Amino acid sequence: MKQSPRIKDETSHSSEQQGIQSVEVAAPLLLALANAPGPLALSALARNAGMPSAKAHRYLVSLIRVGLVEQDAATGLYDLGALALELGLAALGRLDAVKLADEAMTSLRDATGETVALATWGNFGPTYIRLLQSRGPVTVNLQIGSVMPLTYTASGLCFAAFMPESETRDMLDKELMRNRDEKLNAPSTMEALAPLLAETRQHGMARMIGHLDPSEVRRPSISRTAERLLAGFNAFSAPVFDHEARMRFCLTVVGSSAHIDGAWDGDIAQATKAHAQQLSQRLGYRAV
Repeated sequence: MKQSPRIKDETSHSSEQQGIQSVEVAAPLLLALANAPGPLALSALARNAGMPSAKAHRYLVSLIRVGLVEQDAATGLYDLGALALELGLAALGRLDAVKLADEAMTSLRDATGETVALATWGNFGPTYIRLLQSRGPVTVNLQIGSVMPLTYTASGLCFAAFMPESETRDMLDKELMRNRDEKLNAPSTMEALAPLLAETRQHGMARMIGHLDPSEVRRPSISRTAERLLAGFNAFSAPVFDHEARMRFCLTVVGSSAHIDGAWDGDIAQATKAHAQQLSQRLGYRAV
């Protein structure tokens, strides 16, 4: 007898809702292995997955059979298997980092109501590649393609603090020399910059409190924009790392000091840091 379309749809929906319980039960074991710094004994793995050892062992037998888990014959320790590696590499290969960053930016702008920018490391330093303006009446004069100075912007300090020194030192030395030549109200030596870098690393993000007078903006011949050059604007920037622990982006929130609390533990500062960490996780980063 032919099943009516209505009954068929209800059956399919019910099946989708029910799912496969064994897969859902096994998933915490895989997650526990993924989050562990190395192979685990059965007792530790079961504890981290929140299930009895006997139950964990039964599921591990099946996971080993399909290659998602492997067990060292000498030590008896469990670790992720070849199939897990293959799936992970396939997933990483399909990641669209900028698309994921766009989603994080939209979420952060909705959470804070302020302007959000995304910078990457370019030929001339930290360069904005995405920008979402605040929906409020106060906007920030930033543009895609703007290059941020390393020594006196939140975005720049973020890269200077978290990028390998071998990749930033030459550019930093040149910028410090320009700061001395132009007599800017900004660090002009590595000794003067060091406390800012240390503070940035300590808090896991960079901060810049805008207090310079607009008359102190760099000469027009130097085509750079900086959050700090706008009096009364604050900015926080947090690093985004990829699966190889390389700094991929920095996520920045900038806006009027009337709206952005300059405290490290303020709501906007913490939202910036949290969104950057979530984006890092989506790009495969795992903190050591």
